[in-house]
Amino acid sequence: MIRALIFDCFGVLYRDNIDMLYELVPFDKRQAVHDVIHACDHGFISRSEYFDAIAELSGKTSDDIRELDKQQHSRNEQLIAYAKELKKDYKIGLLSNIGDETMDQLFPVEERTQLFDAFILSSQVGIIKPAREIFELAAHELGVASEECVMIDDLAKNVEGARMAGMQALLFTNNRQFQSDLQIILEQDGA
Repeated sequence: MIRALIFDCFGVLYRDNIDMLYELVPFDKRQAVHDVIHACDHGFISRSEYFDAIAELSGKTSDDIRELDKQQHSRNEQLIAYAKELKKDYKIGLLSNIGDETMDQLFPVEERTQLFDAFILSSQVGIIKPAREIFELAAHELGVASEECVMIDDLAKNVEGARMAGMQALLFTNNRQFQSDLQIILEQDGA
C-alpha cells in the first residue's frame, strides 16, 4: 500500500538551469564544474566556496555566479499545489542532492514544515542519490517501508536507485505526465 510520496527538488518541484553553469566554461572545464557541484551537494564545501570555485572556473565574479544562481530557480507552483492536495492522504517527503543553504532560499522553514513530513538533503546526510541508502533513509524518516513509497525524480539513474531500494518510482518530465502516471500507480495500489 502506498503511504508516502517523495519528491526531488530540482527538475521537479523547482526547475533549474544548471546547464547555464556548464555553458560558462570551456568544454574541458565542465568536469571541474560537475565536481564542484557534487562537492557542495555532499556538504564538502560551503555554498560560498561553491560560488567562488565556479567563478574561478568561468572567469566570472562570485557575485555574477550568485546572480545566475538566483535566476535559474523557478518554482513549479502547480506541482507544489498538487503535493499539498496529496498531503491529505499521503506523507510527503523531499529528497534532494543539494546543500542546505540553497534549500533555505527555496523552501522557508515554515513552508517546509507545513508541506513535508521528511526533508532529506544529501549535504546533511553525506549520501547522494542514486545511492540506495539515501532512499532507505528517506523511507525511515517518513516512518514507512520503502515498498510503501513512490519516488518522483527527473533523472533516470535516481529512479533506478529508488527502485533498487524497493520503492516504486516515476521519471518526471512534466506535471501532466506525472499526474497521469501517479494516478495509475495509486489506482493499481487501491485495486
